[in-house]
Amino acid sequence: MLCLVLLSQLAVSIAAPVSKCDLGKVDISGGNYTVDEKTDQVRYTCAEGKYPYPVSRRECLHNGQWTMATSKAVCRDIRCPSPMMFENGEYYPRKAAYHIGDVLSFECWGGFEIKGPENRTCQENGKWSGKTTVCEDFGGHCPNPGIPIGTTKVGSSYGVEDKVIYECKNGLEMFGSKVRECQENKRWSGAEPSCRDWYVFDTPEEVAEMFSSTLSASIEVADPDKKTTGDVDRKVRIKHGDPMNIFIILDASKSVGPKNFNTAKESSITFIEKVSSYDIEPRYAVISYASEGISIVRLSEEESLDPDAVSERLEEFRYSSHEDKRGTNTRAALALVNEMLVAQELKDNQNFLKIRNVILLMTDGKYNMGGDPRVEMKKIRELLDIGKRENPREDYLDVYVFGLGDDVSLNEMNDIASKKPNEEHTFLLQDIVSMKQAFEKMIDETDAMDMCGLNKAESDDENEKFPWIAKITIVRPDSREVCKGSILSEYFILTAAHCFHFDEDVEHIKVEIGGSGDLLKVKDFYRHPLYKPEGKKDKNVPKSFDYDVALLELKNKISYSSRVRPICIPCTKSSAWALRKKDPETKCVDHEKLLFSEELVKALFIAQEDKDMEQKDVRIKMGKKREDCLAASTKIPEFKDVADIRDAVTDQFLCTGGTEPVVDPPTCKGDSGGPLMVEYKNRYIQVGIISWGTVNHCDKFTRLKTPVPENSRDFHVSLFYALPWIKEIAKDELVYLPD
Repeated sequence: MLCLVLLSQLAVSIAAPVSKCDLGKVDISGGNYTVDEKTDQVRYTCAEGKYPYPVSRRECLHNGQWTMATSKAVCRDIRCPSPMMFENGEYYPRKAAYHIGDVLSFECWGGFEIKGPENRTCQENGKWSGKTTVCEDFGGHCPNPGIPIGTTKVGSSYGVEDKVIYECKNGLEMFGSKVRECQENKRWSGAEPSCRDWYVFDTPEEVAEMFSSTLSASIEVADPDKKTTGDVDRKVRIKHGDPMNIFIILDASKSVGPKNFNTAKESSITFIEKVSSYDIEPRYAVISYASEGISIVRLSEEESLDPDAVSERLEEFRYSSHEDKRGTNTRAALALVNEMLVAQELKDNQNFLKIRNVILLMTDGKYNMGGDPRVEMKKIRELLDIGKRENPREDYLDVYVFGLGDDVSLNEMNDIASKKPNEEHTFLLQDIVSMKQAFEKMIDETDAMDMCGLNKAESDDENEKFPWIAKITIVRPDSREVCKGSILSEYFILTAAHCFHFDEDVEHIKVEIGGSGDLLKVKDFYRHPLYKPEGKKDKNVPKSFDYDVALLELKNKISYSSRVRPICIPCTKSSAWALRKKDPETKCVDHEKLLFSEELVKALFIAQEDKDMEQKDVRIKMGKKREDCLAASTKIPEFKDVADIRDAVTDQFLCTGGTEPVVDPPTCKGDSGGPLMVEYKNRYIQVGIISWGTVNHCDKFTRLKTPVPENSRDFHVSLFYALPWIKEIAKDELVYLPD
């Protein structure tokens, strides 16, 4: 899916130490500069909404002079490009220049229908908001491709094989396709062009949104029970076991430096984690390059299939491995990609062309040795049989280019990157930190909404943070009960049995999910048959919570979204992917060993604090640590006559709480029935159901601010004990593993 290539800058002269040049000659009017001793440069910065003119940096030359020495540096206002042409309509206002905040309005002539926004705003990064506005008469085989702002278009016939040619306004460089052809499927070839100035950067938010949507078009997760509706466009459907190669290429040239290189590594690991959240098994290849290319992980290695091993190898690799050979030989890196693909073809010629390939490219400049990398990319496309007119196979190769900084050759980036309709493969960010931020924001799994245990952890929307939480209200004629539950599947909510009366009328039960305010109706209510609160009075246990488990079956199917998603539960095929235990021989006990491998297991539950949901981190006490939970439970008044505390706290309960080794926040009444979860590799696995506690340290639903009592303990029904019954009731909802 991605190949990271960081390019460095083209040396046009021999540089001298910065101290040899007069710093008094590099002042910038309206801005500041910093001195970079490593690259013998000064770099300019301007206030938000402005950019340094005529260049963003100057280099100290061997003759003691600065590059561009005759031009005074000044901070100028950022502008958006002006329209060069607009067909079949009018735009206004017509101005010589458009500044931040200016609005362009579009109108179509009679007989034409407007497609796209009627108003577009000049944004702070020098780009117009929205998509290209088009006045359409639906007279061609293909729709009118439009004229992006800043471009001119030659060609007004839109029949099959007709072409349109785009050019950029003087001084602007093009992303996308210069030539587009109308195809039989009524779509234009290539990608819509955009023209931009050298100082225009994509924001991390824009990159995260554009890249995620395009990435989702390259990978659509196939769950065993996944149902797809609607037009899936060009999306590649990856089934479990389908082959995919992902190439990650890191630039280690001089201009990158060790700090930025390490940030690029972190970004790459973030990306690997992102891909691992999808239910696919790609092979990874990781390459670092400067004057030469170094293979960190090769496709042919066994570790290439293990994302954890790939991340570990990447983390261990050092910038210093390239020693003092700090040129920028991008072609050498792509040659290693080609070499690995050739070896893969020789090993399995029959299936080679069935493999999807993704290359991620990150660059901070231009190649300066080794030859043009575009030549090597052409070889890769030929090897993969990409681009033939009769069967272009473009779906089998996605090349993403991330340009970093202002010394990037936009033409190089554009020529290397893939060009596909309605997709973005070329991104230009201000620096490596911006790219890292973009990768961290890249959390939209639009085409994987039914994958369990996924969320948007960084979202400001609590329902995207905790999309599996169900709020349950039982409104009886004489009382009102509030509990929580978790979304198990499209029809079932998992919760606690003690929230309900034994003769509960399903009409009294309402479920809210996703914060919509809509109350879902319950079709049926199931309580574990062994839940018998009065069943241990002969052992002086006033109320037994054994098998405190219930399932609510909804009348209507849940529609998944970023705010409504299922939780993972152990011993299912979907959680096997989340836990990366995908061996066909994996059994339920393997999940239990993995999740409960420590005496103190980091876990969490979702609490209701006033009107907001909050994550509360706790520790599950296992093994010897659990003995402290039993001891604390003997000290509560309700159990003073219990001879054996294990009659009340049976083995089926998971224990959290207490003040050692850290203070665990207690649960409150309204948390009952909610999930106790373990986070594993950015996926959330429910291991317990909140059941009961020894101490009420709450004012109704709010935790008290006073210190948590030492004997405070909370108990949760372990799903490993509840699973046989869940499988019986919800047998058609999930694919379960053998015991």
